[in-house]
Amino acid sequence: MKKILFLLLFGVLTAHAQQFYRIKADVSIKDKLSNGSYRLTVGKVYYDKTSLKVIYKLTFPQKETIIIKDTTLYKITKDSVLVQSVLASNEFSIFHLALSGKLADYGLNSGNVAKIYKISKVEKDKDGRVITTWSVIEKQLMKTLGKIKMANVNKKLDAIAFYDPKDKLLSQQFFKEYSNFNGVEFPKQVTQISYNTDGTQNIQQTTYKNIIIDQEDENEIYNYPIPSVTKSKLSAKSPK
Repeated sequence: MKKILFLLLFGVLTAHAQQFYRIKADVSIKDKLSNGSYRLTVGKVYYDKTSLKVIYKLTFPQKETIIIKDTTLYKITKDSVLVQSVLASNEFSIFHLALSGKLADYGLNSGNVAKIYKISKVEKDKDGRVITTWSVIEKQLMKTLGKIKMANVNKKLDAIAFYDPKDKLLSQQFFKEYSNFNGVEFPKQVTQISYNTDGTQNIQQTTYKNIIIDQEDENEIYNYPIPSVTKSKLSAKSPK
């Protein structure tokens, strides 16, 4: 009986210990824009799962702080604060998905999203990757959302592609160089390709280094206050 109680207690403690809530990393973002120009951004990124807030402390090309909360991005420099809208919630950022152990299926199999998508096809490609197609099942969203295809290797997300309702490819992401950081599987390189309506594309490659899980200091950054400003009508893509 004591052995059984010990095993049960051990299981509870282990499960509790694996509730990861913070991640920090050095980040380097290389953009190749559709007009042929290049852009490099360097700094650190912090994410706190309890507050659902991403903070970028950037040092190049200039010093600035970027806060992403809900669907709003705040770009803070020494002299100004710019407020913009973003499309995706932080709950679908690589940080939240990795800390929650949901990166393998991009969180599509949990929460409210599970009511929108379901698996319609599973197959293997010539390289042995498991290709899963997720189709929209929510009738009210079938005219605005398209299918999602993802490729997994050794139960890790290797690539994901998003389509419009007419099966036109909108964007792709590729996840490479996975490492295990204190129990969190995290890809150190993420490449995103976004396709424009004119056939051109933007490519963004993000590299993460010196990754720390559940950091206990630098609380002043994780709790960085959101500026009290009026939200603009501009839109922007966040550096995820």
